[in-house]
Amino acid sequence: MPRPKRHRKGRGRKVYSIIVDGETEKWYFDMMKKHEDLPRIDVKPELPKKKRLEDQYDAVVENAKNYDRVIWLVDFDNIIKESKETTKGQASKIEEFRKYCERLKAYENVSVLVNTPCMEFWYLLHFETTGKYYAKCESAEKALKKSHLKDYEKTQKYYKKRNKDIYEKLKPEQSEAIKNAKQLGDFNFKNPESAKAEIFKVFDIIKE
Repeated sequence: MPRPKRHRKGRGRKVYSIIVDGETEKWYFDMMKKHEDLPRIDVKPELPKKKRLEDQYDAVVENAKNYDRVIWLVDFDNIIKESKETTKGQASKIEEFRKYCERLKAYENVSVLVNTPCMEFWYLLHFETTGKYYAKCESAEKALKKSHLKDYEKTQKYYKKRNKDIYEKLKPEQSEAIKNAKQLGDFNFKNPESAKAEIFKVFDIIKE
């Protein structure tokens, strides 16, 4: 994990780290960085080598010491799935994630954002106003491909196409997606099985 020197406020170009748990998220933010004009900040999407929640949390804490701002983006479908499979007497993945979120409140430069179930639901919101809860990412992806991005693939080649990458395809409908995502509200531990796309907050954060 890179360790740049912390930038003093008001001086130089700020560096924002986005910790993600999947390749598709990293490719999406790579393309965002390519197309958005961000003169005052440098966005660094990062995918930890180890995907466990604990490893992601450790990466967030480490980056919080070195970056001006850290965003931890979490797809919640697997957390819900693994929580339902928890052996009686053991802490669930949701409880583990709650613990990390509580600890991260001590870091003013850290934001934790949740997508439920995953990135594909965020893409779907570019085309539909919906609050439908998809328990599996595959279901959200199926809905996306059925009526909107019929050629969609979870591949680097698709995401980073030279003629029209994933970010370019979605950008014209981005304001609609943000509006739709805002209507769904914030993630709530009291009701984790509900549709959320808190990724929209990234665009507010990078424009602060």
